Amino acid sequence: MTEASTPNVITVTGHGAATSEPDRFTINIGIECRRGTVKDAYAAAGTALTNVRASLLTLAVPQDLIGTSALNVRAETRWQEDTGPIVTGYTVSSTLAVTLDYGSSGPDVIAAAIDAGGNDVRLNGLTPVVSDRSDAVDAARALAWADASHAADFYAELAGRRLGAALSITEGLDDGGTPPAPILARAAKFQSMVPVDPGQSTVTATITVTWQLL
Repeated sequence: MTEASTPNVITVTGHGAATSEPDRFTINIGIECRRGTVKDAYAAAGTALTNVRASLLTLAVPQDLIGTSALNVRAETRWQEDTGPIVTGYTVSSTLAVTLDYGSSGPDVIAAAIDAGGNDVRLNGLTPVVSDRSDAVDAARALAWADASHAADFYAELAGRRLGAALSITEGLDDGGTPPAPILARAAKFQSMVPVDPGQSTVTATITVTWQLL
């Protein structure tokens, strides 16, 4: 509790948390091709991307749930005495973000898609997605308000006072966004019996309320 500059108000912070179950997940498929020339590196990356995308479409993943970032290229160098850095090859990289529903076919889709890209493809991570967090957000807010109200009532009673109107409300909200979780690098190792479980996503709310003291 933090008292305001006047003794006739009280400011209290409350906290609340609620969980929701993700209904989708997004996988990040990385493609990195190192070749002797830029042309060969781009060609290899393009082939891998095409094969992965074709595999996903064959497995009935909707086109609008597959997102491709721009291709990037960098020169690979090594230091040579009396010469300095010399180019030894070029690496072209790109990523695909693919959103899938939780279900028995998820691991099979992941394995098939990355196997289609060959050795230049990696599975970088998995991010759970909650399509609609509104119920969990409202539940977290209600719990935060109840927490703040209880504390304010408690302190007011100790002071021989009672609460009046709420004069100001400030909210802080963490909507439960989850960073990608590292998973297996090669889909060849990713067997179809490995489950992809949704777990729980937590939404937390913090509310700071100033009440008038009567």
